[in-house]
Amino acid sequence: MITVAQKLKKKSSDIGLGKEKNYNEIVQFLDSCRYQDYDEKVLQRMNELDKCLGNISQKIDIILVGGTNGKSLTIHFAAKLLKEEGFKVGAAYSSHFLTHNERMVVDFQPIVNKMFTQFLNQVINVVELNKIDATAFEILTIASLLYFKDQKIDVALLEVGIGGKYDATNFFDSKISVVTRVADDNDSDILGNDIDQVSLQMMEISRPGNWFISAEQSKIRLQKMKNWIENHGSKWVMPIRKLANLPYVYEQLFGRIASLGERIAQIYVEDIKGKFSPFLRGNLLATQRGQRGRPTLEAKRQAELNPIKTLKSFWADQFDLTKGRFELLNKEKPSILLDCADNIDAFENLFLGIRLLHYQHPLKGLALIIGINKVIDKFEVLKLMRYLLKKVNGQVFFVSLPGKIESYNVQELAETAKELNIKSKGCSSLKQAFELAKGFVDERDGLVCISGSTELVGEYWNNRGIKKF
Repeated sequence: MITVAQKLKKKSSDIGLGKEKNYNEIVQFLDSCRYQDYDEKVLQRMNELDKCLGNISQKIDIILVGGTNGKSLTIHFAAKLLKEEGFKVGAAYSSHFLTHNERMVVDFQPIVNKMFTQFLNQVINVVELNKIDATAFEILTIASLLYFKDQKIDVALLEVGIGGKYDATNFFDSKISVVTRVADDNDSDILGNDIDQVSLQMMEISRPGNWFISAEQSKIRLQKMKNWIENHGSKWVMPIRKLANLPYVYEQLFGRIASLGERIAQIYVEDIKGKFSPFLRGNLLATQRGQRGRPTLEAKRQAELNPIKTLKSFWADQFDLTKGRFELLNKEKPSILLDCADNIDAFENLFLGIRLLHYQHPLKGLALIIGINKVIDKFEVLKLMRYLLKKVNGQVFFVSLPGKIESYNVQELAETAKELNIKSKGCSSLKQAFELAKGFVDERDGLVCISGSTELVGEYWNNRGIKKF
């Protein structure tokens, strides 16, 4: 039997296309493409790509995770719980720190170079042969599904890119659709600046008859979302109450996200796969759905002989975060905190985390190395910094964001910050800022925080000479 890939390879060779690219050539190709579009043509291209590749989207259970912040961590937490329940899980992320391989993960292992090259070549050949004007995000999204199908995964969790309606991921018929939360500091050029309209755009990833969950914190907005979803014909569910706390600091920062991950896993396991899960319900005794009254003596005896792993013990043993999400390197001197916050909502959460660390163990000096994207209101970020530095003695070192991101001029930021009584300095590079920051804080009890974008955190790792995590 000739596969779709073999047919494509033969056809492309007949007309002189489809030359196999090596790993570096593929990376160069992706970097040369537009990264992402947001219009109806995106879905048309995804339909065409999917059809050329044998309708791969219809052969995998898909869960979409969108929202302003917390998408990758929601995927991470849900994937851990699903793996604990015996499922093989694929995760496709919308960003990376060092290599594109980080975007395609199966059971927490990134795709290896050989397979990355194989599946990206397959998609790029389709793009070139059919003259599809695909973006890098569209190509990577489809390639991730090819990889997941090859690895025989049970379920794939995909991180939504920009939003919902015209996002490349919105092409898929997702079993569960998730919106983490909606903050009021989105890029107004794309989704608009009306928070309710942004919410509606993000909820477009839902499908009639399938499940929808949100961890939105505004009760008013949550009610509007609920009404829209029910009118749309989707099944509305709320995140369950947190059944087991995360470690200190992380519970306050990510407890709601972990709860969302628990709910995603429970719905997939019980409602979609029909498997009863006392573990995900947080039960100490395996009480079947619909069973009433106290457990029998036999049930208690069986529970003692075959104890069920609880969420409390699970999070105590296996809690961790993805790279660049409040990543504390406390073995460094001084300690370093890496966080890819890139909007006001995320900065607010990051600064809360720093205050909690300070309350736990007083910091002897805080150095913030930070770049600010021009789509953000710089005054709002500076006000958050001023509040933080009233609680913790520190200084800000402004840097430009690497890559294609347009950031504020560092000297202008420093001057504006000083007008707000924020001790600050504009730096020409991350290297310069890091050297100054290390000299400002105590080597043993100080903290250097690097934040502003995924690319800035990646630049730190590159300067450290680390090629992979």
